[in-house]
Amino acid sequence: MEKSDHTILVVDDEPANLRMLERLLRRQFRVITAPDGETALEMLKREKVSLIMTDQRMPGMSGTELLSKSRMINPDIIRMVVTANNDTDTFIDAITNAGAIRVIAKPWDPDKVMANVSAAIEKYDLVLRNKQAMSQLKQANEELNRLVKR
Repeated sequence: MEKSDHTILVVDDEPANLRMLERLLRRQFRVITAPDGETALEMLKREKVSLIMTDQRMPGMSGTELLSKSRMINPDIIRMVVTANNDTDTFIDAITNAGAIRVIAKPWDPDKVMANVSAAIEKYDLVLRNKQAMSQLKQANEELNRLVKR
């Protein structure tokens, strides 16, 4: 897949943060935004999203809570948390419980964010290719078993 074929969902209750991340990421990806976790979950049900990047501290639902719930909608989505809270508990919760592959500290460096997102999208593509290869292998194995039983 081309990078431009991927959609990134950015979630933050601060409009300025949404705009900054959207401007940065839209150079290479399709970007959609949500101001809160509930809206993000609804968008995930309608949109094919490769990566979700969420702020940790938001009213109503934390970023890690959103990421945990997003797993039920699409377990393959790559997950990242952006936070100004640099305590160890946040990092552990994001990675262990919410399935985040990266925690990005605020203030974030645009070059590092792009590098992290690009690496994450490559990982996403690899996971999808592996799943597709396993499916094809399973089909070929079933066909072979069917031919052998004749």
